[in-house]
Amino acid sequence: MIDMLEVDTAIIDNSKKVVILPFEKPKVYGFLGHAYVLGVLQPYEYAQPWIHSSYIQLFFSKHYLNDLGEYRLDFYPDLMIAYRNLPWLEYKHSDKKILKQLGVDIHKYLITQLEREMYVITYVDEYYIGNTGCYQQYHFIHDIFIYGYDLERQIYHVAIFDKNRQFSMQEVSFEQFEQAYSADSGVHSLINSFKRLEPADYEGSKFGAGLARFEFDLQLIIDTLQDYLEGKNSTERLKIQQHPLEGTFGMDVYPLLQEFTTNMIDGIKYFDVRPFHILWEHKMMMIARIKYLQQLGHLSVDTPLLAEFEWLEKRAYAQRNKVIKGQMIDDRKILQSINESLQGMQDAEKLAITQLIEELQKNNS
Repeated sequence: MIDMLEVDTAIIDNSKKVVILPFEKPKVYGFLGHAYVLGVLQPYEYAQPWIHSSYIQLFFSKHYLNDLGEYRLDFYPDLMIAYRNLPWLEYKHSDKKILKQLGVDIHKYLITQLEREMYVITYVDEYYIGNTGCYQQYHFIHDIFIYGYDLERQIYHVAIFDKNRQFSMQEVSFEQFEQAYSADSGVHSLINSFKRLEPADYEGSKFGAGLARFEFDLQLIIDTLQDYLEGKNSTERLKIQQHPLEGTFGMDVYPLLQEFTTNMIDGIKYFDVRPFHILWEHKMMMIARIKYLQQLGHLSVDTPLLAEFEWLEKRAYAQRNKVIKGQMIDDRKILQSINESLQGMQDAEKLAITQLIEELQKNNS
């Protein structure tokens, strides 16, 4: 158990026995990197242009598919790029091994960071974290997000997947956290911290030009939608910053989803709901984007596109739930209707995205 006197010496403001940084349930949580960022940024109006410009493109990484055999559907930009390049987030990076070599107490470190309004992400062994699927069952190294603490109760406020694989905000005792943190996490030794900035935080600083700022750009949304429609590799646009990623993008992800479904039905692959959950979240974000564009006057209030994407969202949600049910009752036959449903979605979405681009182009001319 942590010594409370030692904790007090690490606190910037000794009156702050409780710190809970703002965080809400995110709209995207299939992968935690997106969840952490959106849980912090989505309440703020100035972040809406970035959010509604970003969650358009989907991709399967060639590395994950060919080298690891994993059908890992994700949004692009993915969470690793988001951690480096997001506006309004000031980053600090450290390493568990370095902190240990320097004799830094992890509780002092976390409390100091949270006192400075820095959110913290690190890796823990969920075997020691209550209300997780592997608690006291098996060892599993996974990331955890810390957004607050309570010294009197000796708990951290964290965001993590619970035992039902639902994204949740919960409490973890100092003792549990220390056990989970101290376990050997192998190559997963980073500790990432970030602080949310207001757009005004960089005003007047020549070093901050362009930081904490993202202006709405309708043409950017149109171009990204076009990439999605044509299955173009959007990372090709960023050659000046990084080597393009290899993978399958946009509408071309549907055949790979069908391939994965067939592999699950045939017993070649284990049940994995994540690709279908991400597909569902993509349709949810498309609905939110259409409503946002309506608010800005770039789409008419009576556009039929909203109903079309609501239909797609319901289809994606039903597929997601079939995979979950199939896993729960260990019945692969229940998946047999998914491929036909995916084909119907692909055909309908191709028409809907084409119509959306045409309508936005008219309003941007």
